[in-house]
Amino acid sequence: MTKTIKEVKDTAKALKTGFKLFFSKPITCRFPPETLLTKEFRGRHVFNPRKCTSCSLCAKVCPNKAIEMVEKIEENTTVQSQIKVVRRPQIDYAKCCFCGLCVDVCPTGALQTTNFSTMVALDKDELLHSPEKLAQHAELKMPEKPKIKDLTSWGRSRSLWVLDYFTGCCFIEAIPWVSSGFDMERFGLLLTGSPRHADVLLIGGYVTLKTLKRIIRIYQQIPQPKFVIAFGSCSMSGGTYWDSYNTIKRIADYIPVDVWVAGCPPRPEVIGVAIVTAMNAIQSGYEGKKEEVRLTEELEVPRVTEERDGLKKNEFSVPFGPQHPASGNFQLKLKIDGEIVKEATPQVGYLHRGFEKLMEYRTWYQNVMLVQRVCVLDGASYELAYSGSVEKLADIKVPERARYLRVIQAELSRIQSHLLNFGLIAGAAGFETAQMITWGDREKILLLLEQLTGGRIYQIYTVPGGVRRNTPDNFKEKALKTTNHIRERLKIYDELFIENPTFKIRTLGIGKVPSDTAIKHDITGPNLRASSVKFDIRKNTPYAAYHELDFQVPVFKEGDAYHRTKIRRLEIEESLNLLEEVLNKLPSGPFRKRFGVFNRVPEGEALHCVESARGELCFHLVSNGSKTPYRVKIRGPTFDTTLVMLPKLLREVYVADVPVIYWSLDNCPGDHDR
Repeated sequence: MTKTIKEVKDTAKALKTGFKLFFSKPITCRFPPETLLTKEFRGRHVFNPRKCTSCSLCAKVCPNKAIEMVEKIEENTTVQSQIKVVRRPQIDYAKCCFCGLCVDVCPTGALQTTNFSTMVALDKDELLHSPEKLAQHAELKMPEKPKIKDLTSWGRSRSLWVLDYFTGCCFIEAIPWVSSGFDMERFGLLLTGSPRHADVLLIGGYVTLKTLKRIIRIYQQIPQPKFVIAFGSCSMSGGTYWDSYNTIKRIADYIPVDVWVAGCPPRPEVIGVAIVTAMNAIQSGYEGKKEEVRLTEELEVPRVTEERDGLKKNEFSVPFGPQHPASGNFQLKLKIDGEIVKEATPQVGYLHRGFEKLMEYRTWYQNVMLVQRVCVLDGASYELAYSGSVEKLADIKVPERARYLRVIQAELSRIQSHLLNFGLIAGAAGFETAQMITWGDREKILLLLEQLTGGRIYQIYTVPGGVRRNTPDNFKEKALKTTNHIRERLKIYDELFIENPTFKIRTLGIGKVPSDTAIKHDITGPNLRASSVKFDIRKNTPYAAYHELDFQVPVFKEGDAYHRTKIRRLEIEESLNLLEEVLNKLPSGPFRKRFGVFNRVPEGEALHCVESARGELCFHLVSNGSKTPYRVKIRGPTFDTTLVMLPKLLREVYVADVPVIYWSLDNCPGDHDR
């Protein structure tokens, strides 16, 4: 009876909180954007030819080979009536990842980054910027609205049904359009789960041979007229992974693309501009490029047939993923009997890029651009782990201020990662309102990260020797205002979502992991602590400034999907406490010790571990005294959890519980596929 009364009260709280949201201030960002969000953002370059010495260092350091030095004829200012041949940088934004390493290495400051990020083109060649174009001031201009051809074209442009195939990192910046942050439906855009009902196919990020087969199959099933929008440098040129054996370097070699969006990943505002560009083209009568699929024997997609091998009479084989709203870039082959899962087999490799091998072909400094891409959901932790290992090898003592700034970056990244997970598990459990709200609030954390580091998703902030920049003006005040806001929002999450009786029914008691099972399977992070094991790298083997800070490590004993979610909610609160403490104790002094772009590192090996949002993350580096690592080994937090333990957890559960259990473990497919 008491339990029933409590459930009624919790349900009433959820309804009351939801009703209040109808009258609260909307958190949707304005569009078109009047100005770019922050002046600190790393965007398109600006070039000053008068300062350039033609040293070519920018081209040499560019990890993506996006910069090429081209010969130009200029007047000789020292000798009258003579000309001279000089070399100037030309940047291909179909390859650029906006890491800013070229700016770091430029000795005269001839090359700088601006906060301009809007680079959308109907022709990919428009993304190649000559020295003359780089010298021009960039400004945001929304595409001019063309004349409406007819009522059909106008109606089609205002009611586009979108099918997404986010093959890599770019999905992370399309998420805000699903959330209350950007709200795609105000454009008349609707997500659909079936290619046969879609008008638009979004392709985001890195494409492998394995994903390309599925993209082609989906494209062929979309009825005419159809439109393809490709996000990010990876789908245009291979991007950061241009030298990976598993990369499809140009998606347009296989299917036609209508709109190209530069960035790595492109910001949400840029995606909005791409959408408006497509809508304008469609209302003027554009019906997409001619359907032309270029297949090789290797890419032929076999006919779908019913698999009966190893199946009993009443059993069926059902794929969960890789393009399921609740799977991410990951697939489980489920053997089911009615509604019960009998067996789950992971199908990996959709995001395999060969990170450890790629790092051996880049300098110690160039790798700071690469490492956070192992897991787009929490890239800051990978910067910390990699830089810490390099610092051990090179015997670098990091300045005190830099250690504290690293904690700020790490905890902001932890909060946004947990908010992202809240949205994923809320969506999997049927709580779409909670999904939109948590993802909308996540934008405020990303804004802080952008102000501090210059990047929203890939900050590229922590480097060997310290951090790349100091705190901007008024950062402390802005950060404290945001921590107060998120603290208030946690109460809403509790009433609307976490303490909601319906959510408890969907998560309590399912996917249980006893402590001995968690230890046996090398489970780490929140998943381990939800199973009563109190282990946190920040406490047990502290790094950065954690040994000087006061925080608690939440622990639960139940080990089920509900308590894995709840422990992340408590960790957000502890992260807010840490941020406030660090901001109030932030020491003065230098924030970086010099570590050159082409530095050699002494022979030896080092291991450095950090507590990422998903648990223990370690980098083991071996140096032979050269400018590049001899060997790299990454021990990520999701490999054992997802590929070894998850299949065991899913035996004898309902099919409807599969996505809930899966996201309660907070998987990062890029980490275990790396």
